[in-house]
Amino acid sequence: MLPEPLPGKDAREVVRATSDLAPIAESVILVLFPASTLYRSTSGLVSLRLEPAPDREGFRRLKDKLFELVGRPEWRRRHAVGREVSDADGTRLEVLTPVPPREYAGGARLVGPFATQAEADAWGGDNAVSALSYDTFATGGAWLVDLFDLPDQEPHGIE
Repeated sequence: MLPEPLPGKDAREVVRATSDLAPIAESVILVLFPASTLYRSTSGLVSLRLEPAPDREGFRRLKDKLFELVGRPEWRRRHAVGREVSDADGTRLEVLTPVPPREYAGGARLVGPFATQAEADAWGGDNAVSALSYDTFATGGAWLVDLFDLPDQEPHGIE
């Protein structure tokens, strides 16, 4: 059996998703971009790459469809979140459901739900260690903690 081909230099991560939303995001991508090759990698969250990457209009159509998905009642009940993220790796869409606090195993993740902002803030403060920081936000009547990687910085201090 031959290994799957590796993405080429023109492949770009367009979606990062939790495992429950990834198959749906894949289906949407395959319908919107039938001439592109879809690559999937899993290391915690599922990364979906397209080659060739969509143009600006294609990316907007994908964003509209995925945000429509997370707005559906069955996903809102699960506190699903859709967002556009720009960082050192480029711009991508994220469709995520939170991991319950008792199941959190480290790393950058969306965690919740929490009943109050104070509970979310306390949990985030206790779990944002080392190279992580956090934000809290309300969605669907609950509070979530967004744990995210801090950007790499040059060391500084007294010379």
